[in-house]
Amino acid sequence: MKSEKIYIKAPQNIGFKAFAVIAYILLFAAQRLPALSIEAAELRDVSENFSVSSLALGNFIKFFDYFAVPADGGAISIIVIAAAALALGLIVLALSLFPYRGVQVVNFVLSVLGTLTSIALAILITVFVPIWNADGSRADILIFSARHVIIWAPTLLFILGTIFIYAYAKMPSYRLADGRFFKTLFNALAPKNFPSTFRKKDNTEAMFRATVPLKQKKYATMSEPGSLKKVRKESAKRRGKADYTQVLDEFEAAEKKLSKLQMAINRREHAERIANRSADSENRALLNKKKKSAAKTARPSAYSSQKRSAAPADKRARALEIAKLKAKHAEEIADKNNKIY
Repeated sequence: MKSEKIYIKAPQNIGFKAFAVIAYILLFAAQRLPALSIEAAELRDVSENFSVSSLALGNFIKFFDYFAVPADGGAISIIVIAAAALALGLIVLALSLFPYRGVQVVNFVLSVLGTLTSIALAILITVFVPIWNADGSRADILIFSARHVIIWAPTLLFILGTIFIYAYAKMPSYRLADGRFFKTLFNALAPKNFPSTFRKKDNTEAMFRATVPLKQKKYATMSEPGSLKKVRKESAKRRGKADYTQVLDEFEAAEKKLSKLQMAINRREHAERIANRSADSENRALLNKKKKSAAKTARPSAYSSQKRSAAPADKRARALEIAKLKAKHAEEIADKNNKIY
């Protein structure tokens, strides 16, 4: 049975790296969202919002200086950790664009550091906001508030990027057209495969493909080849108008390009088809004969029936024998060519 070729579409050609890149782009956007706000207690509509990037650039300290409020160790720690989280976010986004496995292993380590840094930043902001609001020297001047959903968004995106960049380092050749998305992802994240990540050669993907059947064999290419389109258009124009001699010439030209081994294989298959066709015709003849004999009311004499069936049976046996000899001869040629090549 001839299998149908399914052509890969562009979305089916993306792999785990694409998910990591998307997560890191969203991380860069989330680090610019306002996560911490400060309002003046006695001044109307005087407030400032700070994101991870603005904290890292020192705008937090400038606001403290404006109101002549000393920055304690907690504020300095938040600024330093925010700068580290911002720098790691930009680094992992840049490294995730490279296709090399070694680079992605380094990127995985940096992503883990970025995740830990982002967690530490979110915890520090959550802890110090109530302390600042309860401090008498600040409570009369400034009111601090934190948006907890936005604080933890970079952490979540760091975790997603870390997972997919690690999966890409373990399965660099995987794409959505292969299917088995979650099974492949869980196999890449399996703890038993972690030690092989830092070796020169990681056989995780090879072992997985050897045991789990994927759908990649169903697909042919990214898009239909241009030569195939051209042939199909020309055949559509000539449909119903093709000259038999022209078709024969094209067949002979194609046959000249075949190797001796391929020609021998084709001859053997042709001989097998002839033998099968002869056997089918013989079976049909015997079946028809049985139907006719069952329909007759009067039985013919043994001598006449033997005389009628003897000649066709000998003829059929001879044709079948010739076809078998041709098939055997073709197989001998193919075996001989196999030994030569």
